[in-house]
Order: sequence, then structure tokens, then C-alpha cells
Amino acid sequence: MSVFEYFPFDGKPHRWTMGIRNLNPEEWFQIGEDYSEQIQERRRLLETRHDEVFQALPGSEAACQEIMTTLADHLPQHHPTHFKRQDQQLITLENQECWDLQNPVKHPLECAGLWVQEDLCVMEEAPEEAEDAGEYRLTAAVLCFPTRWHLREKIGKPMSMIHDPIPGYREQINTPVNHFFSRLKSGQKVWRLNWGLNDDPSLFQPDGFPGEGLNPKLTDENTADEVFLRVERQTLAKLPQSGAILFTIRIHQQPLRSLEERPELAAKLAKTIRYWPESVAGYKGLSSHRPMTLAYLDRIS
Repeated sequence: MSVFEYFPFDGKPHRWTMGIRNLNPEEWFQIGEDYSEQIQERRRLLETRHDEVFQALPGSEAACQEIMTTLADHLPQHHPTHFKRQDQQLITLENQECWDLQNPVKHPLECAGLWVQEDLCVMEEAPEEAEDAGEYRLTAAVLCFPTRWHLREKIGKPMSMIHDPIPGYREQINTPVNHFFSRLKSGQKVWRLNWGLNDDPSLFQPDGFPGEGLNPKLTDENTADEVFLRVERQTLAKLPQSGAILFTIRIHQQPLRSLEERPELAAKLAKTIRYWPESVAGYKGLSSHRPMTLAYLDRIS
């Protein structure tokens, strides 16, 4: 799947928006040509860096169990070439592995996180008596492919604190986001996009704030191959039984050089970047290479 399918730039001045769109059930999870490779990487991370990529707070058990059950029903129906259901077993056809749904060998959310390429985050509403009442908290997650953030630092926090590094988020969009979460209908599925320009192609990318210039080898000559457009296809679905929201993140990324095939998109990206204030450029991962990136985009557009 190409990032061109999810090109999120309109060439207009920057403003934070939710950009929510309705999602057909059959499009909830994506199976790409890189499915096997990414599932192997997810398995490796869960084995070698478990506490960095998996967290589940006490009280999240019902939501996590519901997610595993929901995916075990959904995946064979919509992706029958990769999944098969036999009574209380899910069979992943890629490796002929049987998953016992009644007595799972791992935490239910961890099982589900080994079936799909998407990261899985559980958001639950804070109690009325809590200081963060009215907000949704991150209570559990399988986060194998983060974009410069640490799960252990975010677990248990409400939306406002999770997104504090984003300039203007709390002031402009935190309240509308929480209102949208509370109004999301049971079973309803929606999707949106997030993106950045990173100087690292790694899928597991927890360290560093975007824009810190983590790649010291970046030059005018290699920007096309060393800067990556990283797009997150995010979905949200409210679970009928627990009332939790399942928030998924699917990474699509390509080097800037791929834009040579689509000069009109390169021009739109350059126009969008020029509208950014410095704070947004930093968050989007561009501060250290903005002049080089713009120079390259101008050459190919």
C-alpha cells in the first residue's frame, strides 16, 4: 500500500482538525504485502522489549477481552485468506498457528496485537469523580511501531496529557476530541490521518522528539532517500459491551524520492510545509531538515 493512497496534504494554512471520516467495516484492518514481515517484527518486539511495547492497567481486562473476541470474529469474515475460525480457535493461515480463544496463551490484547499490523490502543472514560473526568485515558496498548513516543510514559494518562507535546493541541482540539469520543456510537467505526517527515525508516521509533535531527548523516544530496513521509492511518471504534474505544494505528511510509512519480503531490507538500509555524515544523519532524526538504521538493515539482 502506497502513502499516495493516504496523502494528507491540502496546501492550506495549518490548523489542527480531527479530520474524521466514516469507515466501512471491511476496511477496518489492512492486510498488506508486508504483513508477514511486520508480524514477525511485532513478535520480536513483544519478546525482546515487552514492557516497552505492551501495557495493560488493572481494570482494562474487560475491554481487552472484548477486543480479542471482536477481532477473532471480524478477521476471518473480512480477511478469509489470512484467518480462519474453528469454534473457539482462530487460525492464522500465514503460519498455521492456532489461537485458543477460551484459554489464550498470552494476554488477550497481546494475542490480538500479533494478528494484525495495526497497533492497538484502548481508551476508556475517566470516572466522574476523577480529576480528569470528561476525558478518555489510555488504559492498555500494544504499541510496536510508535512514532517518537514511549508507551510507559503515556499509559494511564488522559488525552490532554498524552498530547501535551503537540503545540496547540490542548487549547484548540482537546475538548472537541473528548466530546467526539463520548458521542461515538456503539459499533461505529471512523478513521483519520496523522503524519510526519522523519529521518529514520524504523517502524519501532520511540526515541527522540520529532525534528531533533537524529540523523547526523543527512545532507542536500541524500535527503530524497533519508527523509521519509510517515503516515498513520488511525481508526476509532466504540466497543458495545465495555464502552471502551479501540484506537488503531497503521504505519505507511516511503522516502521522499517516491514523490518524483507524483510531482503535483510534491508541490502540494511543499506548499503545506511553507505554511507551518516553527513549533509545528518541529513536532512534524522537520526542524533539522526543512531547508533541504523544501529544496528537494521544489526541484521535483
